[in-house]
Amino acid sequence: MEFYRPCPLDTDKHRREEFDCTDASLNEWLRRYAGQNRRRDTAATWVVVDDQSRVMAYACVSMTSVDRSAAPDELAKGTPRRIPALLIGRLGVDRRAAGHGLGTALVVHILQKAVEINHTAACRAVVVDALNPDAFRWWVRFGFVPFDPEDEHNLDLYLLTADIERTIEALER
Repeated sequence: MEFYRPCPLDTDKHRREEFDCTDASLNEWLRRYAGQNRRRDTAATWVVVDDQSRVMAYACVSMTSVDRSAAPDELAKGTPRRIPALLIGRLGVDRRAAGHGLGTALVVHILQKAVEINHTAACRAVVVDALNPDAFRWWVRFGFVPFDPEDEHNLDLYLLTADIERTIEALER
């Protein structure tokens, strides 16, 4: 199976119907809502497709902000009341492509985009609300830090934009 570099979802060209990452909510979001969110300028979806234009992995991103009063000290230090950030809202890899590194490739791509955004519009961090404890642990391996390490039920994480370069270098080793 051949995979192509991440690109923006094209709802006329990319086949989403067969996507199955084994999580019904992620499957349904890609099929039903990804196109709507792009048309309404609320989320952009990046995809990795195979040689038949089937979506094999996707991630959606949007701009967000974090209230400084709810942010960990490292994230809040020296910031305005609303801290600008990029949100990775969803990420899924088709079960047929699991183990090929597509999720990691998408994360690297999005982190690189966050650095670009930071140069033009300020983006202090990338934030994620992990879907479950397994996903939480997966994000931690990229250097994402829990918002509240003492609360095992809080699955929110962040990675400072200033730390992205080091994260990407570690992933590429």
